[in-house]
Amino acid sequence: MTAATDPARYTIPPATAELARFATELSYDDIPADVLTIAREQAVATIGSCLSGNHMAAMVSMADGMGILGSGEVATVFGRAERVPAPTAALYNAGTAQVIEWDDWVIISHSGGAVVPTAFAAGEQARVSGKEILTSIVLGDEVNARTSRAMQRGAYVGNSMPNHQIETALMAARLFGCDLTETRCAVGLSAFLAMENCPIGWTSDSKVLINGLPAMWGIVSASLAKAGLRANQEIIEHPAGFMSTVSEEVDADELVFGLGTEWHTRTLNTKRHPSCAYNLPAIECAIALHDRIPGFDPARVENIVVHGPGVTAYVAARYQAVEPSLYEAIREKRYSHVPLCFDAGFATVASLADGELTWRQYQDERIFSPEIQRLAARVSFRTDAAMHRAYYADYQYGARVVLTMDDGQEYVEERLQLLGARDRPYDHADKFREGAEGILSAAQTEEALAALRALDTVDDIREVAALLRPR
Repeated sequence: MTAATDPARYTIPPATAELARFATELSYDDIPADVLTIAREQAVATIGSCLSGNHMAAMVSMADGMGILGSGEVATVFGRAERVPAPTAALYNAGTAQVIEWDDWVIISHSGGAVVPTAFAAGEQARVSGKEILTSIVLGDEVNARTSRAMQRGAYVGNSMPNHQIETALMAARLFGCDLTETRCAVGLSAFLAMENCPIGWTSDSKVLINGLPAMWGIVSASLAKAGLRANQEIIEHPAGFMSTVSEEVDADELVFGLGTEWHTRTLNTKRHPSCAYNLPAIECAIALHDRIPGFDPARVENIVVHGPGVTAYVAARYQAVEPSLYEAIREKRYSHVPLCFDAGFATVASLADGELTWRQYQDERIFSPEIQRLAARVSFRTDAAMHRAYYADYQYGARVVLTMDDGQEYVEERLQLLGARDRPYDHADKFREGAEGILSAAQTEEALAALRALDTVDDIREVAALLRPR
């Protein structure tokens, strides 16, 4: 027996084959009811993010430029009147889902921004039912969770993880009716050119491609495989394959551990406000301070101190060493608004000044407003030992914001977990309505929301998608 034919030549499980089998065999009836509910709500929340993202200049540019990908009225661009080819819709919708960092995550990897656009775009192409859409969303979340755990000791974490090429290809292959071999090839094609991201790109609109390109390419790869194009069928786990290319360390057992029995979709965390997750408790505290202080006047604030886990201070300081300053770089159009999505200082002071954090605060006229610029010079950060321990022990995202006014009066708000965490839910309809405002009419918003929450009853997903285009 040669090394090439020895079945023991790899010590890691055949993840590509196992994940492909899971993708082709998973049934709606196999999925626990609570997991299906999470997937349904994930669609509501993610599409709310997509609708809101339409207000950003970056997405106007993307809409203007993506015509080069061709025409064809197949799939919905959420919040816009036109229909486009499925890969194009996935690219755009995944971009809007994260242009203001308003996406979600399972385990340690952002998910919905890639999974939901892929499900809807490929689903419209294949004219599948709402049950199939929900099944594919769960499939995407489950695969995303496992591939992220497998590379969690590498250089990429959270939103930067380059694992979406796997789940999007598996989802599209399922929706297109690919057989087992075609499904393995879809992953082989999608993951052949590994998409890693350059950290400096996070200062610009290009960050929307982290989810957008894998969503688009996963659909294209499934179509190519369905047409007979062949690819390596052990691309995920091979020592010269995808996981070893994008991560210095690979925990291969995580790739298939508990597949179909342990539902990682249950770990979904959904953001209530558009910003990095580490900033969210401080944002909520700032909004509460704005609302509870009688006659609140930003001009009277003398000092703002944000206490939280060490990771919050790290994220807050990530762009503070930029020379000239981060704000100057944005003013000079060398950077876009994107770094502010990770700047806990901006997130806190914008929320404090306006009593909200939406797409509006990421517009240049608000970024450079006198109120926000003045407050930005008065914020500082402290690490809270208890919150630091709670974060690393059980993913508890905490913050305490201490506000000192010009008369010496001190106000304090504290949150020990972010709103939208798995153990602190909120009504995702609020997020959907906020995103739809100014894009869909009030009546259409409620109609679309009701349809998304009744996906199980829909025979053709195009009926629901039509409600997500302005009339």
